[in-house]
Amino acid sequence: MCVVALAWQVHADWPLILIGNRDEFHARPSAALAAWDDGSGIAAGRDLLAGGTWLGAHPASGRIVVVTNVRGALPDPAKESRGALVVDLLRGDGRFADPAEYDLDRFNAFNLFAMGDGKARLLTNRPRPQITPLNPGIHALANEPVDSPCPRAERLRTAVAAVVDSRTDPQGLLDTLTAEGDPALFLSGDVYGTRASTLVAVAADGSGQIIERRYEAGGRPVGTTALQFCIG
Repeated sequence: MCVVALAWQVHADWPLILIGNRDEFHARPSAALAAWDDGSGIAAGRDLLAGGTWLGAHPASGRIVVVTNVRGALPDPAKESRGALVVDLLRGDGRFADPAEYDLDRFNAFNLFAMGDGKARLLTNRPRPQITPLNPGIHALANEPVDSPCPRAERLRTAVAAVVDSRTDPQGLLDTLTAEGDPALFLSGDVYGTRASTLVAVAADGSGQIIERRYEAGGRPVGTTALQFCIG
C-alpha cells in the first residue's frame, strides 16, 4: 500500500476503518483478495513474486495489518520480505510475529499499521526503527518517512475524518480513493500505478468486511472482491 488511513476507535459504529490504495508496478504478479487455503486463517491479496501480502486480516484473532514502502530508499535483495513481516504479524507466529525495534532494519524501508488484541501500533524503520502505540484517532501513512509531511496522506486522513464526524458508512471511502483531486490518491500509469483500493471495516459487534477493487494498467477496473467475517 502506498497511501493508507486508519480510524481507530473513534467512529461510534465502526471502531476500525482502514482504507488505502496499493501502488505497484503492473508487471508484478499478484493474486486477488481471498481466504488463503494454507491453514493460516489469513484473508488477503497475495504477492506472487515474494509470497507475502501488503494488507490482510486474520479474523479468528482480530489481527489486521497493512504495510507501505518508503520512497527514496534503494531496495536491498538481501533484506527480509516486508510482505512476510505482514504475514507473521497476522498469523501471530513466525520469526517476526512480535518484532522488536532492532528487528526492523532487517527489512527494506517500510511503514506499517498493526491492529490486534484491542491495540494498534505503528512500526517503521524510517527515519529510524520504532514501534509506537497508537491512541484512538485518525492516522495516515504513505510512502514517506513518518516524520515527513505527506499531502496524499493528509488528503486521505481528512476524508476519513469527515466519515467519522458524520457517522456515515465507510464504504463511500472507496470512491474517495479514485476521485480526482490534488494531490492525486489514485495513480493511473501504464507501467506503475494503483493496483487495488481496499477497505477493511469492523463494526462494534465484531462483524467485519474487506472490499478490494482491482485495476490494471491505465487505471482500468478489472474486478471487485468482498469478504465478510466476524472477529473471534
